[in-house]
Amino acid sequence: MEEAVRGVFESIQDKYDFLDSMISFGLDQSWRRKMIRLMSLQQGMDILDCGAGTGKLTLLVKKSCESCSITSLDITEKMFRKSLLSETRFVVGSAERLPFDGSSMDRVVSAFLTRNLSSQENYFREAFRVLRKGGLFINMDIYRPSMPVYRELFSLYFYHIVPFVGDRVTRSRSYSYLAGSVIRFKTVGEISSLLSVSGFRVEKVLRLMMDTVVIHVARKI
Repeated sequence: MEEAVRGVFESIQDKYDFLDSMISFGLDQSWRRKMIRLMSLQQGMDILDCGAGTGKLTLLVKKSCESCSITSLDITEKMFRKSLLSETRFVVGSAERLPFDGSSMDRVVSAFLTRNLSSQENYFREAFRVLRKGGLFINMDIYRPSMPVYRELFSLYFYHIVPFVGDRVTRSRSYSYLAGSVIRFKTVGEISSLLSVSGFRVEKVLRLMMDTVVIHVARKI
């Protein structure tokens, strides 16, 4: 699955940011800024951005905490903006097998990553392992809304309109894959349960955009 996901994102690397903003009606950066506020950053912290992609979240972390040490991890370096390479440490690797020592990070963060993983539980256990005691894990992703009226609107938009537009702009089937990844993804409650099973204490579940975008905040205790 990892190879397939890498191929999908490498095929849309030059159009990803544009389509990300268009599909979210320009709200994706405001959601990332909410993540930043939930991180409770302090100067000198060690931050790990998993599934960094083009570096949108990494850049916001850097602007919010200039003295923080930021490591950006992704399965491909091709998407990551070159201008950030001199300011952060970029590592090619899998979120399910983090190449870092235990208790080496103060914050582990990820945006729109978990539904693309073979095992969310493996990722959560790895995030727990590399976090220091008291450290926070902040994860944001897209979910199917629970309310029927929202679910119907979401299905029409995300499963039909988004693939139609995205596939034509990228001239690939990449956005059909991304829509399918949401269909196959777990519920908000299932992700909360997996975090607890992995050792975390879930402190906050923030629901945005009619419950379609959700941020989990969990602490290593």
